[in-house]
Amino acid sequence: MAAQGRREPRFAVRISASVWREEVERYGEGSEARLAAERERPRLERHGLAVGQLEPCAELGPGGTRLKGLVKAYVPISGAVAWERPFGFVFDGGRDQEGPYLALVAFGERHPQRPATRSVYDRAHRRRYGRYPDQ
Repeated sequence: MAAQGRREPRFAVRISASVWREEVERYGEGSEARLAAERERPRLERHGLAVGQLEPCAELGPGGTRLKGLVKAYVPISGAVAWERPFGFVFDGGRDQEGPYLALVAFGERHPQRPATRSVYDRAHRRRYGRYPDQ
């Protein structure tokens, strides 16, 4: 726990235009998923994410995803308990002359109700390995 009066460490967040287009804009305008991501983007780009807002992704997920080293944030980022937040961002870490940062890898439903819908974790796996885990 952070000492009283001290702020929790934060990571800058970087969102490339192409990743945003592929991950968020694939949802229709006005859809619940897209609105949730669009609400979070300005805060992410301005303030980044606190360490406490992040969870490590499972090294090996139940669907065969391999996301070791990636982190996730549940969306909406603050508020309800994790299981009540239906969407997620997945990030990969990086470092440059400005310091450490998180780069957006994937966005989507955490546990989709429709079998044909890929989860955010499946999408992150595909972006990392070039294929979905069941392919």
